[in-house]
Amino acid sequence: MGLLKKLIIGLFLLVVIGAIAVYGIRYYYLNAYDRVLVEGKTETVSGDVFYLSHVLEPGKYYINANSEGTVGKITILDESGNVLTESETNEFIYGSTQPFQVRVDYKAPVGVDSYEVKIEIYRLVEK
Repeated sequence: MGLLKKLIIGLFLLVVIGAIAVYGIRYYYLNAYDRVLVEGKTETVSGDVFYLSHVLEPGKYYINANSEGTVGKITILDESGNVLTESETNEFIYGSTQPFQVRVDYKAPVGVDSYEVKIEIYRLVEK
């Protein structure tokens, strides 16, 4: 029983350390870099929609998507349209040495004809 207890405690500590690392990296990028707005758009839409950015230059970016409905996911695509990575959150920090595009899927709220969606893409520049 002692070995099982040590394994469970070790797993718990790894999860806690991982969560602290993720938030620490996010905090570092948002405070050690200036944000320069590359794309920003607010629009009133109806139904499930998506936003596709133009091709972004290589670099580090902060992507922030908001909606009165639900932000389904943020997808990073290469120039050919192949999926590089996805995030099911409404904000995302992504860095690349290759050009890429951002696609954001929005889900409509139930029982509403139209709703507002917003996307902001910032290039992170060292202070």
